[in-house]
Amino acid sequence: MTGQLGDLAIFWALALTLVGLLSLVAGRLLPKGVGGAARNKPYECGVSEPVPTEARWPVRFALVAMLFLVFDVEAVFLYPWALLARDLGWSGLGAMSSFFVVLGVGYLYARGRDALNWR
Repeated sequence: MTGQLGDLAIFWALALTLVGLLSLVAGRLLPKGVGGAARNKPYECGVSEPVPTEARWPVRFALVAMLFLVFDVEAVFLYPWALLARDLGWSGLGAMSSFFVVLGVGYLYARGRDALNWR
């Protein structure tokens, strides 16, 4: 039990150190001219000013969001497969290979349609 608590303490110490270092680096990398009111403005998806509700959202925004979801779901499926890869054997490898082929075709299609270039 003591070993587990020690491991947990080391984990939290490393996590808090990483958070502190990343916050420090992000503060140092912030451009010098940015401060005051400009620092408190929202910045989402390449838009620095809030978009009025009457304006239409570009289709490209929805396309990028869907591509993100597709590749995020891929990562969700990849983790359990990696844990059980030896137990699943060749059939599991074939299933994941076909899954990656479908995702690869989707990626190539999106790339061919210029969906990944933000304008």
